[in-house]
Amino acid sequence: MEIKNLCLSLIIMKFKLNKNGFTLLEIVIVLAIIAILALIGFSAFKTVQPNLNLKGASRDLASDLRYAQQLSVTEQVNYSVNFNKSQNSYAIVKSTTGQIIKNASLDGQISIDNISNLTNDTASFNATGAALQAGSITLINLNGATSTIEIKPSGYVKIQ
Repeated sequence: MEIKNLCLSLIIMKFKLNKNGFTLLEIVIVLAIIAILALIGFSAFKTVQPNLNLKGASRDLASDLRYAQQLSVTEQVNYSVNFNKSQNSYAIVKSTTGQIIKNASLDGQISIDNISNLTNDTASFNATGAALQAGSITLINLNGATSTIEIKPSGYVKIQ
């Protein structure tokens, strides 16, 4: 009887020790759930990424337009931003000397869709910071989403 109780207590102890850990099935289920959530998150990120790139390119372009405006006011000479739709790029140029201050190319997933009311695809600012011509530049991404940067006559640059 004593040996039987001893064996029974050893079996119960062994059973209790195994209950403290995870079974292989539990670990596989948790890993499967993590993989499914990661897959959903990755696909959601892939659909949002082009829009994030478009917003970033719009902010960069607006910032460069404001930089050209600031240079005009600081140096009291006209500066312009010349756009090249075919090369998907633009340059900040000192109008009096033609010196290129900055060249910038848009991301390969972003392109210049339309330039409205800007003669020779150029946005120019005078010594007071006002735009010589009001106009807008529209950027487009691969998904067809657009972002428009508007230049007011006062020189105010706004992303729509």
